[in-house]
This record gives sequence, C-alpha cells and structure tokens, in this order.
Amino acid sequence: MLRDPTDWNANEPGRNWHLDVFFGLHYDLHANATDTELGADLTDEHLRAELLKVRPDWVQCDCKGHAGYTSWPTEVGSPSPGIVKDALRIHRDVTRELGLPLVMHYSGVWDSRAIELHHDWARVGPDGKPDGRIGATCNLSPYTDELMIPQMIELIDKYDVDGFWVDGENWATFPCYCERCKARFAQETGVSDVPEEPGKPHWDEWAAFHRRLFEHHVGRYADAVHARKPSCLVCSNWAYTVGHPDEIGAPVDYLSGDFTWRWALSPAALEARFMAGRGLHWDLMAWGFTTGEEGMTGWTFKPAAQLCQEAACVIPLGGAISIYNTPQRSGHLTGWQQDVMAEVARFVRARQPWCQRTESVPQAVVLLSAEHFHAHTGVHLMSDWSGAQAPVRGALDALLENHCSVDVLNERGLVERIGDYALVVIPEQTRLPDDLKSALAEYVADGGKVIVSGPAVADELAGLAGVAAAWPARDGFVYVEVSGEATTVSGPWRPVRAADAKAVAMVMRQQEPGRDETEFPAVTLRRVGRGAVAAIHLPVFGHFAATHYPRTRKLVGAVLQALAPEFTVEMEAPARVHLVLRKQPGRLIAHLVNTGSAHPTTPKQCTVEEVPPAGPIRLCVRAERRPRAVYLAPSMAGLAWSWDKGLLEVEVASVGILDSVVVEGGEPNDGR
Repeated sequence: MLRDPTDWNANEPGRNWHLDVFFGLHYDLHANATDTELGADLTDEHLRAELLKVRPDWVQCDCKGHAGYTSWPTEVGSPSPGIVKDALRIHRDVTRELGLPLVMHYSGVWDSRAIELHHDWARVGPDGKPDGRIGATCNLSPYTDELMIPQMIELIDKYDVDGFWVDGENWATFPCYCERCKARFAQETGVSDVPEEPGKPHWDEWAAFHRRLFEHHVGRYADAVHARKPSCLVCSNWAYTVGHPDEIGAPVDYLSGDFTWRWALSPAALEARFMAGRGLHWDLMAWGFTTGEEGMTGWTFKPAAQLCQEAACVIPLGGAISIYNTPQRSGHLTGWQQDVMAEVARFVRARQPWCQRTESVPQAVVLLSAEHFHAHTGVHLMSDWSGAQAPVRGALDALLENHCSVDVLNERGLVERIGDYALVVIPEQTRLPDDLKSALAEYVADGGKVIVSGPAVADELAGLAGVAAAWPARDGFVYVEVSGEATTVSGPWRPVRAADAKAVAMVMRQQEPGRDETEFPAVTLRRVGRGAVAAIHLPVFGHFAATHYPRTRKLVGAVLQALAPEFTVEMEAPARVHLVLRKQPGRLIAHLVNTGSAHPTTPKQCTVEEVPPAGPIRLCVRAERRPRAVYLAPSMAGLAWSWDKGLLEVEVASVGILDSVVVEGGEPNDGR
C-alpha cells in the first residue's frame, strides 16, 4: 500500500530547500557505452567560472541517463567505459563551495543497460516478448530495490547529494504483461484474462493497476532516500502533473517537468497552472536548445528572448524555472551558451520579488478531469502524448486570449474550491463524478457562471445545461456565427433541443449568417437566478487547441460576454497579452505576459528572436480602498491611474516580455 500522505510533509521549512529556489540549471549527458572522454575537460576552475556567470539557486547534473550507464564510477551498477575523470566529484565540490544544492539527473523506469543485463526486469508486451520500443523496466521487477535504490544510497554516501530529479518515469511506464504483473493483477482484482489493448474488457482496471505500481515504485525509492538523508529531496519528472492528474500519493518533495523544446508556450502555461494548484512547490524546465529537424537532432541554442518568454509563462504562477543544457561529452560548458543563460537569469531575477511566494487570486478555473484523461490515454498511462489534454489546453488558451486569469484544477480540487471562482469551465470532459455534478448545480444556483462544451453535454450534463439530445452526435465540420461572420469547428457535434435554455447561436451548414443556419443550436444559455450555464455543443476547445482560429476566440469571447462573470480585474489588450492575477500580503499583482513574436511564423520557424512590445493595455480593478501606489514592475515606472468608488483604472502604454502592474494597498473585490 502507498503510505498515508500525512506521513510526510514536503513543505516542512528547514528540510525542503526547494521552497526557496527560483532559478536553476540542469545539465545531463545520458552517458552510454560509446563514450570515451567523460569529464576529461572539466575542472573546478572552469565549472566555478561558468556557474558564477549565471548564479543559479541550484544545479542538476548528469549521473545516469536512459542508456543506464553511469557517468560516475559506481560500484553497484554499470559505469560508462568512457569515464576519464569523476565529473560528479567536481560538481559536488564546486556547488558545495558556492552553497548550491546539487541534484542528480537519474533515469528511473527507463534503463536499457539494466534490461540488457537482466532480461527478466524488462517490461513485457502483450505478445509475451520484452518491449523493444523503450528501455522500460517492469515496476514489479527487482530493478527498484536491487539497482536503483542502492545506486541512490551510494550517491548520497559518496557525494552527499541534495536531491534526485528522476527522469524517464511516468511517461516511460506502460502496461506490462509479464507473469509477475498478471498474477498480481489477478490477486488484486480477481481478473485473470488481462486486456491486450484499450477498449477491451477490464482495460480501466488494468491501467489503474499499473499506475498504482508506478506510485509504489516511486514511494519505495523516495522512502529509502529520505531515510538515508532527510534533506535529500526526491522529484519524479512529470509525476502528478497534467499527464498524471491523480491525487498525490507518493512521498515526492516537489513537482517538476521539462516542457517541449519547441512551441512551448501553451504547454508551459497549462502545466504551470495545474502544478500551481497541487499544494507542493514546483518548477518547470525549459530546454535551452531546439531544432527545426523532424527528429531529435540538429540542435541549435535558443535566443535569450525565447528563453525569457518561456520563463515568463512559468514564474508569474509562483513556481521556479530552470534551463536544460548539455555539456560537451568531455564536461566542458560552452561559454557563449552560459552567457545566454546568464542574460535569462538577469531577466528572471529582476522579476523575482513580484513572482516568488505569491498566491492565486481566483477568477476563472478550467477542469482537468483525471477520470476523463485516463479514459483517453490508452497505453500512454501517465503522459500527455495521447492528446487527451487538448480540450483543457484549448480552453486555457481561449480564456487567456480573452484576458481571463485562469487556474486549472482536477475534480477534487474543483469540488473543494469551486465557490472561490467567478467562472468554471468544463471543456469536453466526460465521466464527471456525482459530487462534482452536485457542486456545479449548487454553484450555479448560488450565482456562479459555467461554460460546458462538447457533444456529451446533452448526455452527462443535460439538466445543468437545460438541453435535450435531438440526435446522436455527427461527424464533420460545421460553422457558427461570430459577429456577422463564421468560424469553423470540427466535429463530432451534437444536435440538441433547448429545453430550459435559450439558443444563442445556431449550427450552420455553410458560412453565410442569415442563410445557412440549421435548426440546431451550437450555443445555449440557461439562466438560474444570478447564475448561468453556457453550453457549446461542439468540441470547440479541442479544435481551438489545434487551430487557434481568431474567430473561435471571438466566439468564446461572446460566450463570456453573455455570462458576464464578475472578475476582480478586466483587461483590454491585444490577444497575445495574457493576464496572471496573483497576490502577496497587501499587494495585488497583475502580471502581463507577452506571447508575441516579431518574425513571421512558418512550420519551420521554431525560434523567437525578438518579442515586440504590445499595447496599449487598460486594466479595470475592483478595489475597495484607494491604493497607496500603482506602478509597473520591474521598471518601477509610474502609471496613469485613477480610483473612484471601488474601481481602479490603469493605463499601460506597452509591455515587454513580462511586466507587472503592482497595486500596493486597496483590497481586491472579487464580486462574488
């Protein structure tokens, strides 16, 4: 059984050094059997000089990658034959001298060398053969106890390391069909005929079983590390994030993940918002390099503007940011790349006082349903590779482009906090639990505003939306009127009848308003006293995630206007400027994130060379008292503002990549 989460307190001051960090560096090499020069060119002097350029809060370095060979001279595993000098000892000595925590990049579930030496440790496919797609170990094999934990203890004892960032974990976990797993599954469930693929009987139980095994794996090594050195922290890369939205059950000390190397802004924005609501400290990692090639090759280092923009999608949410770079195989750190990261560090540090240790000011919230997610992930048990999160990301993007400040919560989080929000969005989510459905009904009756979407609304939320199904869902593209024009949405869409609701936009066969409407509403609105439910009977948010059509954004804006949720802050700005509303004691902070790019976009343009200023921007803030001061951080420039009868109006001529309107004093009024 997993341990009771109350048995450990990851947020305990004094033990968890991660609570105080804000900017970090991550270096990994994934040492392998063909290396010949590991550590050859690394010296204390070189590492010290390059780290002092950037001055990070913590450093993560290589110790064992997916190939399973270590880059340090291990006595309990497989050291790479290419170790010339112990680079890990140099990292430990220099980081200790500089007062920096040192974290190990350690590949967990994915270990190709371990499988090469121990065939029975391999994950087995449904055909009964070891799965060759990825070097995944079986979570019921002796791997965790006989190799992984002993190596971690060795690293603590020899190098006194301060943490483990365990890579190749939940996203490398697939169903395993070995005899151990089948027997344990039968013992726990009584089911002996295991399903070979999604959609077969008992697949849900089979997938949940493997998620539990993964958490047991994490719990075993985390407990072992904590027992050996309580201040040595454990993070399983991407555990309990968007691809793993279950309640936190393993004793991890913080959350982290490395987001995609290109087109990272939208995934980073989603991950940051979900991680910010999980109750643990967290960080996200930007890849310092990218590629325009089809495969993972031909890498080029990103411009500083691009890395600053990616950081700007993370730090306003209260988390830390790190940058991933690869040293040369000899351990040499490329100087000009360190210079770029130093420029990013200066950008981040300038904004740290208004980003670190902040809390959300609840405005809009989007549901990320764990039940729905797991029902659509297939063999990708705990990753976002399946695309199951696309409607959530599309909803977030559409709301951000309409200048809503947005949080993202799973079912339990939403049930517990629903009353804090002026707007709740359920984007194409199914399998909603009964307690959430009841909470939504009570929320609307109490004056809350809700947007629900997708063809399943008429089945799962018909009463809430005030509609009835007219026909089964239909495939194909349809159109919806937007301000005298039309936007395109891909099906499946659901023909419905408005029962206790009003049709506010109709499904169209073609794109001429007033001519091409069908009899079926695309958008309905049900009012319940001061509360209201807008239902969009198409997969509008999943389609928006794939297309970002401006007219679809305007459609969502029209729905918001019809609902009129009472937000603390309303903003007029270009769509590329996103609002993140946070607070510190006595201080309201409206972070303005500029997601634009100066260079024309093409399918091959994967770098951002320049972020042009965006504006003008106008903010209207509900503030019960006249503020003591209103200014733009980090420039500390004064702003044109006025306050009258509880309404603060602020004018901002333009913003760069990330600027923040800071309101000192003046209690925010959320209107609820």
